[in-house]
Amino acid sequence: TRGTLMLRGYQWAELLGILFLHASTATQIFCVEPLKREIEWRLAAFSIQQVGQIQADATLTNRVALLTAMNADSAAIGEAEAARAKLKERFETADANVANYVIDKEWIENALQVTVMVLFALGSLLAGFGRAMELVAAKRE
Repeated sequence: TRGTLMLRGYQWAELLGILFLHASTATQIFCVEPLKREIEWRLAAFSIQQVGQIQADATLTNRVALLTAMNADSAAIGEAEAARAKLKERFETADANVANYVIDKEWIENALQVTVMVLFALGSLLAGFGRAMELVAAKRE
């Protein structure tokens, strides 16, 4: 035998497996979860924004209707309609920005999830193999 501090191949496999398990956990904690949280926050903000958009559109539509019912100046009605159109355009841009962000990050989240699963699977196999070989070696002695 070599020195007592030298590790056998299966012990290296077990050690590497444990490192893969830790890497899997770290990837989940430090990469996947923050990305998921950010996406969830943006979607929550998007939902709140949608409610605000509906309320603002209803308010501006009512304004146009009231101005029309009061036979207001056509310039005032045009101004209210322009404000409503500007608001709708601004919200459409914001909606597209949120959708683009979620679409852009979806493949990253999927790739990270696959990485976590692969690291966990390899780590489990290597640690299990190392432990099994350790038991076999113990029975031989």
